[in-house]
Amino acid sequence: MNILYYWAEQDRNMDKWQRVHIFDELQRNGHTIEVFNPLSYKDFNSANEEFIKSFKSRKNLPDLFMTCASSEQISVESISVVKIKSIPTLLICFDNLHAPFMHKRIAPFFDLVWLTSQETQYLFKKWGCKTIFMPYAANPFKFTSLPGDEIEAVGFIGSPYGTRIQKINHLIQNNIKCNVYSSANNIKVINSTNYKKLSNSLYNLSRFSIGRKVLLGAIKNKIANNSHNKLVMNEYLNLYNSVSFAEMNKLYSNLALSLGITELRNTYVLKNPVHKIHLRTFEIPMCGGLQITSFTEELSSNFEDGKEIILYNSDDELISKAKFYMKSENESLRKKMKLNARERALKEHTWSRRFEIIFTQLK
Repeated sequence: MNILYYWAEQDRNMDKWQRVHIFDELQRNGHTIEVFNPLSYKDFNSANEEFIKSFKSRKNLPDLFMTCASSEQISVESISVVKIKSIPTLLICFDNLHAPFMHKRIAPFFDLVWLTSQETQYLFKKWGCKTIFMPYAANPFKFTSLPGDEIEAVGFIGSPYGTRIQKINHLIQNNIKCNVYSSANNIKVINSTNYKKLSNSLYNLSRFSIGRKVLLGAIKNKIANNSHNKLVMNEYLNLYNSVSFAEMNKLYSNLALSLGITELRNTYVLKNPVHKIHLRTFEIPMCGGLQITSFTEELSSNFEDGKEIILYNSDDELISKAKFYMKSENESLRKKMKLNARERALKEHTWSRRFEIIFTQLK
């Protein structure tokens, strides 16, 4: 299948994951992906004008048009020129949990809208969209099992902030060894504030229940501005530099446990946090790693607790389960669970599997 992807791609890790995950796997399975990048033009209006012009003159039409662009980045006219040619259209909403309104204006014009979180599906239905809910996945060719000497620690790869700091501190303060792989280069620095965008974001968050929880969490966290925002250094914490995708693969394969984080933004300070399933949820098991993370119904339907993943319902249970599974006498149990996790990921959680369902829906 030939896919035309309208994508505002930037040279940053937040975008590179799509090439590592989606592009590579689909191409290995015989599909081709052509990118139209609107950032190659002076502004989005110019990009859409050029897209419409070039698409009308195309001789070889794609089999599928897809985008993850927001309503600001792609126009209804650009989508319409594709639909005139009877080409199936797909909108992928990677952040629909907390930013559904970024797609409100364009979503109804697509044949199918792929939501990676189901909590805001009711909004898209209200807007007249045909939707399908499927979470992220992982590329089994890039994320493989690379067993070696086990690293006797709970590992976390990524920038520590918010709930991540809270959970790491809780582990090390209970004498559980943690390895954190990060870098100062990963810390987001805000140099200026676009007040118009901030105002629009706050307004949109206030319009639905998940968004209001995000706002409440931000307010509570600001008021409580305390030690939860800093890692507490002690003998059980080891800090390392950030790693490449290849290095991440090896670490996930060999860490005794890998810490998964599902709490969205500042909602970890709420009694009932909002949970979002991230890429690492599937990267860890695809690497043959063993993940320990908060219980959610969605996670428990994707991986079996105690067999393919370790789920906990409270801070106390995080500690008790981490201590139990970290015991040296449970090494064989960890290895068995890692094999089970990789097998489940291969069977159900590849991008090829996700897109097979998409292609079927669009027939």
